Amino acid sequence: MIKNYDVVIIGGGPSGHSSAVRIAELGGKVAIVERDYIGGICTNWGCTPSKAMIESAKIAYDTARASEYGIEVGSIKVDFSKVAARRNKVIESTRGFIKDLLEYHKVDIYQGEAIIDSSKKVVVKHGKLDSDGITMHYTSGEDELQTKNIIIATGSQPLIPGFIDEKDPSIISSNRLISIDHLPKNLTIIGGGVIGMEFATIFSSLGSKVQIVEFLPRCIALTDVDISEYLTNVLQKRGVKILVNHKVLSIHQGQLEAENQVTKEMVHLNSEMFLIAIGRKAVVHNETYQKLGIHFSGKGVEVNDYLQTSVPGIWAIGDATGKSILAHVGIQQGIIAAENIMGKNNASLRKMDYSVIPAVIYSIPEVAMVGTVPEDLKSVKVVKVPFAINLRANIEDKKDGFIKLWIKENQLIAAQAIGHNVSEIFQEFSNMIALRTDIRDVSEIIHAHPTYSEIARSGFDYALGKAVDFHL
Repeated sequence: MIKNYDVVIIGGGPSGHSSAVRIAELGGKVAIVERDYIGGICTNWGCTPSKAMIESAKIAYDTARASEYGIEVGSIKVDFSKVAARRNKVIESTRGFIKDLLEYHKVDIYQGEAIIDSSKKVVVKHGKLDSDGITMHYTSGEDELQTKNIIIATGSQPLIPGFIDEKDPSIISSNRLISIDHLPKNLTIIGGGVIGMEFATIFSSLGSKVQIVEFLPRCIALTDVDISEYLTNVLQKRGVKILVNHKVLSIHQGQLEAENQVTKEMVHLNSEMFLIAIGRKAVVHNETYQKLGIHFSGKGVEVNDYLQTSVPGIWAIGDATGKSILAHVGIQQGIIAAENIMGKNNASLRKMDYSVIPAVIYSIPEVAMVGTVPEDLKSVKVVKVPFAINLRANIEDKKDGFIKLWIKENQLIAAQAIGHNVSEIFQEFSNMIALRTDIRDVSEIIHAHPTYSEIARSGFDYALGKAVDFHL
């Protein structure tokens, strides 16, 4: 059966389904082809399930401290089967919400394998997922989709080093770990980046014995050293063993061998599970792209600032571009690609701007960051304000952490923080950097009291030498 569309999108993750909705809003006829579940990695194996489990971890952590608030709860027992059941319910609900949204906007959804035959034609081989949500069983029949435009939104997959045997039952990826239905007694995480620190938080809070092996001199090396050291100390106090400067040489049947890069001492660790959390890589279909003339590299599909590939009519968004693996970046790319595709004749194309991208590590406490910390601190004022000065943090006993601001010529250029739910107060910093707002203007705006967001004004007041609510 041949069907005609303005746009066919390959991949139903955040970038793909956001782009589809925007195209439909602008009057386009659009289809999504998804080989796995609607919602992509974020909904099914990434953001949604991991944050659902983080919420269980937060409850476990806060319950353990209940007596500090005058509440006696007795012994605490984590029923991981119920944690997993709640996680799965959240996934299914989110997946259903996205499907309903697409159907509301009359987006056609095809499940199966998409094959790009040309810049104007996509063939969909019908398929059905196995119960593991990964294995595709092809069924008889296929659809031929004729289209004016194609958007590649095929996402990413966990990066696994070549020396790792993925068939080893003790080795798991983040995709698999996020879907397990039992709590491992011990878990060793290879990689102390964002993914590693989040999983360390989840499983240590729920009762697993966790250890991290990191190649670099410190964990979450992309953050300021103060943030990195603070979160490392927090996890260590909770029983997480962290080995930095260690190179993993082999993992086999529950045994790991690593070398200390400083002392050259060999270390051997035993573990029920080894999570490989050293990053993700774009899903790239080499033969298809070569045949069509789409430029790509090991990082992903090459696109310009408008999300166009080297082939007219073919676009790429999300993790597949290798620009970022953050869902909110992919969503923005999807919206911009949609508006560029559906723009009127002679309308100027909208550029994708990567200069201000907030990022969050959903640990306990959270880490948030935005902007670029300058290497040259000449004429830069650095302000560090602890949450202990914030009244709301004191009332709720969430005093851990601090915000750190980099300010030049009364403009915020970067901000990082670690503290309770800091992700919810960070958009103000992102907006200020993007709009080049003078900190004096924000300092003069009334912030509700008592709130965590007041720490932004406190930081700016302190930088301006007029803090009235605290001293350091």
